[in-house]
Amino acid sequence: MSTSKPAIVLVPGAWHGPIHYQPLTSRLEQAGYEVHSLDLPCTAEGATDDVWKDDVALVRSTVEGLADREKDVVVVMHSRGGIVGADAVEGMSKIDQRKARKQGGVAHLLYMCAFAAPEKVSLFEATKGPDEWIQFDGRMAYPTKEEEIFYNDVSAAEIEEARKHIKPMPRSCFEMHKAKYAAWKHIPSTYLVCEKDNGIPLPAQEAMIKHPAAKFKVERCQASHSPFLSMPDFTAEVVRRAAGEQI
Repeated sequence: MSTSKPAIVLVPGAWHGPIHYQPLTSRLEQAGYEVHSLDLPCTAEGATDDVWKDDVALVRSTVEGLADREKDVVVVMHSRGGIVGADAVEGMSKIDQRKARKQGGVAHLLYMCAFAAPEKVSLFEATKGPDEWIQFDGRMAYPTKEEEIFYNDVSAAEIEEARKHIKPMPRSCFEMHKAKYAAWKHIPSTYLVCEKDNGIPLPAQEAMIKHPAAKFKVERCQASHSPFLSMPDFTAEVVRRAAGEQI
């Protein structure tokens, strides 16, 4: 088995893309990791109502490509990315791969203030309907109050820059996509609890990690919904620990 570091696949939350996670990805790359920070199809112009299937397919193909190279993989999921990433890794765990006489595969999952949803539950079902800060323009959804909901511990300059790169996405991604595979029940997982999160408030995070079927290793920080911006050094350390480093 290879002794090289696992590859990192980063699955963004709703409305976000790779540019938002750059402070985290750059630190991981400096630490010697191969990082794949994904740009999900749901935020592309002209995204269709079933684009959530393409989101899952992109994550799946990325993980499969790394596994085919006999790489171990850590999948880091933020917010909505917890549902997308979990569905994508069904059958891709290290145990599953060994049964198929293959090397590589998903060694660990990191839910970064992310939805650890049970099967057959959509995001809006998990939140009991759209939060009041989510607005709609026809079939498209977009956030408001970003500085309060996502970035409440981020500098004004960073908030301004982050908001520039927020992109709308189809409402269907929140309603039609029902979790198929609760990966946290089957693959070793860490949950990073962000105690000042206004996007997924602390009680909701606590409820997920206390689910009877959950066996999360839990890490905590005093961060907003965007620890990758406000606490990138600490968040990088959490990822590295999920990857097996002793730091």
